[in-house]
Amino acid sequence: MKRIIYFLLILNFNFCFSQFGIVNDLDGFVNVRNSTKIGNNITDKLENGFIVYYFEPEGNWINIDYKKNGKELNGYIYKDRIKYITDFKNLTLKSNLGGKATLENGSIIVEIIETKFIKENHKLKFYKNEKTQLEKIDDKQVFGIDGNIPKREYKSINIEIDEIEIDLPNIALKNLYEPTLYNSKASYDENNDILYIFSSNSDGAGSYEIIWVIEKKKYKYRIEAYGF
Repeated sequence: MKRIIYFLLILNFNFCFSQFGIVNDLDGFVNVRNSTKIGNNITDKLENGFIVYYFEPEGNWINIDYKKNGKELNGYIYKDRIKYITDFKNLTLKSNLGGKATLENGSIIVEIIETKFIKENHKLKFYKNEKTQLEKIDDKQVFGIDGNIPKREYKSINIEIDEIEIDLPNIALKNLYEPTLYNSKASYDENNDILYIFSSNSDGAGSYEIIWVIEKKKYKYRIEAYGF
């Protein structure tokens, strides 16, 4: 029993620690290394504000995954060179009913709506050697499933900041399946007018993390990361 409790505590710690953050260094950038040993092992440089997904602390270091120039990369940086997304002004999940989650904080409101996945409205591609295993949907990589047909997908994300309405474009929601609305979160960087909306989603096997970035009242981009 003690071993089981210890194992669950370790899992819970890693889960809580793993999240999105932004590079925040007094030098304006941080060096990425391929190990936690100081030496000739710098592999990349990331500017302040660059979003990473970080996990597995090792002393003063954290392991990060990130996307740059279309490539998925990994490395180590000092953990005090990261600012947690959740350190900004957080929105509260006010309701989660009928497939709609609402988050609010003062003049900022975010509505996230899911809908039933209708396979007839999509192009499904299965693996050649495994006809029951789904490979792509609408010729895109899929998130949230592990070879099965999705049951749910995002329908819309509607935002209001200081009475200015912002709707995320359809491309921001494509190929993201099995949303877990009660995991929906949002944080607002007031100094730079940047809203981050993020969530941990899964059908039980195909877990992933997603973050959308809305800067100066305009949708900028999204980043996906596979869950742990």
